[in-house]
Amino acid sequence: MRRLKISSLLVAVFLAGCQSATSVDMAQPIESSIEVIAHDGTMSDVISHAGILSPEVALTFNGLADNETMQRLLNVLEQFDMKATFFLEGMRVAQEPELVKDILARGHEVENGTLTFPDMTDLNYEETFKEVLLANQVFEEQLGYTPRYVRSRSGDATDNMRLATKALNMGGVVEASINPSDRNMQSAQEIIDYIDRFLNSGSIIHLNTYINPAIIDVIPLLAQLAKEKGYTMTTLNGVVEKQYQVKSLEEIEGFDAIQVNLDYENAKPNIFYRKITAKKEIALTFDDWASEERIKEVLDVLAKYNIKSTFFLIGKGVERNPQLARLILEQGHEVASHSYNHLDVTTMTPEDLQQDVMKAHRALTHALQQSPLLYFRPTQGVIDDESAKIIAATGVKAIAMYDIASFDWNLDYTAQDIYNRVLSKAAPGKVVVMHILDDTKTVEALPLIIEQLQSEGYSFAKMSTWIEEDSNEKVN
Repeated sequence: MRRLKISSLLVAVFLAGCQSATSVDMAQPIESSIEVIAHDGTMSDVISHAGILSPEVALTFNGLADNETMQRLLNVLEQFDMKATFFLEGMRVAQEPELVKDILARGHEVENGTLTFPDMTDLNYEETFKEVLLANQVFEEQLGYTPRYVRSRSGDATDNMRLATKALNMGGVVEASINPSDRNMQSAQEIIDYIDRFLNSGSIIHLNTYINPAIIDVIPLLAQLAKEKGYTMTTLNGVVEKQYQVKSLEEIEGFDAIQVNLDYENAKPNIFYRKITAKKEIALTFDDWASEERIKEVLDVLAKYNIKSTFFLIGKGVERNPQLARLILEQGHEVASHSYNHLDVTTMTPEDLQQDVMKAHRALTHALQQSPLLYFRPTQGVIDDESAKIIAATGVKAIAMYDIASFDWNLDYTAQDIYNRVLSKAAPGKVVVMHILDDTKTVEALPLIIEQLQSEGYSFAKMSTWIEEDSNEKVN
């Protein structure tokens, strides 16, 4: 169906109780005929986090406060050189175009906050379509462009919003990875404490301009937090345009290399513990998942000593922050699977275990935008003959074990305890397992271990080098 041009008179009226500022005119909407484009069932993306490698965060606001509040907000953003994206309802754009143009002139973005700021969960597809379409037309008439993204008043995406934005060929519906719900009237410090808990590269912060006056005081605190953590606050498009995840899972070669295969009785698993060698080499490996801060700390230590390692990552964690898995790869390390749910493989049914292995592989593949190593390390290093066969039957090339457990996951262990345990067992060809977990002493222990091993003449190898060499020797 074609879209009909909507008269600008429609947006000159305001529905009571629908706008972000409280002082609005009262009038009845003008009736107008709109042809709604029928959807074909496909939905646009929901954007709640941007997969980027650079330390940037999208700062976004919903709604348009009164002019005085907006000027104070814009001035403090300018003071701290922050850019943001404002999701504004079409009615307010039509009512105060000069204020909106000022927002744009200061280098911020303005996107579609629907026409009247309703609760989108109460609207059917036709009503949703009209809310988005009419807001778009206001933007076209008042600002000269069509918005790419839309967000609801609550910040939640409904299926009808996704259907409508897809039908309108928009970029998607925006949610948030960090929403402090400032409508609960917290203090500025309480809001910042919440943001601090979840902040990482590609985060999308959702604040409101018109509800909690503490938002003005949040900005200096947010600037300080960003400086301490090394982040830049920028616009939504500023982070979305830097996403590296350009391929869908099905477009990536090797996404289906791991499959459920319950005919596993004759599978021959390759279980690798260590390399038999007299050469003074050790493999430093890392399991699990952690915050961005901890992962970067581990990577920084390895970079300082120019060591490349093998990381066995938990699929469920990688799905939450896929860019961190890609960052590990970008820094020259290799990535393999440590399962999806981090369960004891010996207690799982064959089908559940193979589903878990496959799900982990696909999570890693999408995060990396390429297939990970087809290696698998079981949770806590627990494996038996049957579970090894079940895993191998999926297409896993090696079950990568270890023979030095650092016990660095133990919160009671000091850096010296971890160092003592690793060094007391160190020998040529051994595989050390350490962990990327928050609140442990791994980062403190790691330089001690590396420096001592280097002083004893050891070099460090990736596991793939040893496993491939071992496989070639068996073939020959």
